[in-house]
Amino acid sequence: MASLLIRTALFIGILSCTFNSITAGTIAPSQMATRNLFAATLFSFVAPDHLNDNVVYSPASIQTCLALAFAGADGDTAQELRKVLYLGEGDKRQVAQNYGEFLKTAIKNTKENGPTLKMANRLYVNENLKIAEEYNRIASEYLEAKAENVDFQKSNDAIKKINTWVEQETENKIKNLMQPGSVDATTTAVLVNAIYFKAKWLKPFSKSSTTKMNFNVNTKQQVQVDMMFQDDKFQYGEFDNLDAKVLEMPYENSDLSMLIILPNKVDGLAKLEEKLKGVDLNEISSKLETEDVDVMLPRFRIEFDIDLKEPLKKMGLNSMFSDAANFKNLFADGPTAQKVSDVKHKAFLDVNEAGSEAAAATYMKIVLMSLNIDQKTFKADHPFVFAIRSKTAVYFAGHVSKF
Repeated sequence: MASLLIRTALFIGILSCTFNSITAGTIAPSQMATRNLFAATLFSFVAPDHLNDNVVYSPASIQTCLALAFAGADGDTAQELRKVLYLGEGDKRQVAQNYGEFLKTAIKNTKENGPTLKMANRLYVNENLKIAEEYNRIASEYLEAKAENVDFQKSNDAIKKINTWVEQETENKIKNLMQPGSVDATTTAVLVNAIYFKAKWLKPFSKSSTTKMNFNVNTKQQVQVDMMFQDDKFQYGEFDNLDAKVLEMPYENSDLSMLIILPNKVDGLAKLEEKLKGVDLNEISSKLETEDVDVMLPRFRIEFDIDLKEPLKKMGLNSMFSDAANFKNLFADGPTAQKVSDVKHKAFLDVNEAGSEAAAATYMKIVLMSLNIDQKTFKADHPFVFAIRSKTAVYFAGHVSKF
């Protein structure tokens, strides 16, 4: 039996925080809570606008890239970023140090034979400008963001350089992120974050059990999908307040898992996502109990890209996109008037039985047949929400609504 592998590669970048020269909350009590609150808030501004599309994005990647921008911000721009990102109190160095500890603990300390979870940051700076010494120290020391000078006037060369780096960091899953014309002579900096994830289930599916079944896109439309099947013990719960079932499937040798939230009604995705607004997924996970569950989950593959400018504005990040933007701590000299022109995000997710050679190890699992009257059924044959997460952060989130 080939192990099921999830491979995801995600890029948030152009935080292009593409900077261009301008020409004529409540603080949560813990860093863990802040990352989950940001993920919950972001979900409520991204998912509902793409109800009929398959969606995947990385809250952790987006928050990290915007935190990199925060380190160079001041005034109202910095305050908005601090509030929306739930960065907590303290000066720039303290905030960056706290965030850096999360990156080292969550991203670097993966166990042997466990998931691959890696993140990289890069600063591409106009060759005529010099990064401020303090900003460069914070970015490199805590956020591990290396600065590199680029001639943005040679637009095609600059785009090729950035796209090549993104491809390398995402194992060639994200290609051609930046399109022709996305940078020019007015571009002063591009902040890039890339995150890549690959893991095997702790309890894999058997490829021989996968069969064709109907997936209800809505109450009137069905399509045939490859439905994977297994029965085992999982964390499971039924939530009347969400009108949904929840299943948590752990990954091998890690504290990472995929949380799947399935509305009870075929057409219940919109109402479910409305109810999930502002909900910390830890609250849901903590209420799950170990149950015997028949699991039916479709194979799915998602490629998704989104312009985050409008969602971020709705979340409260207005200053950084306007002529009132204040990024005076970014450069040592040169133009002090900078604003963010684009925030683009591109993601890839593939869920199948054997995603790579390393995951193709074969074994057979034999279990006793059982007449367990308490056996639960989790049949994901209609639109559902998912999140790849740990207690400390949500790395990827989205929903599956069509095939």
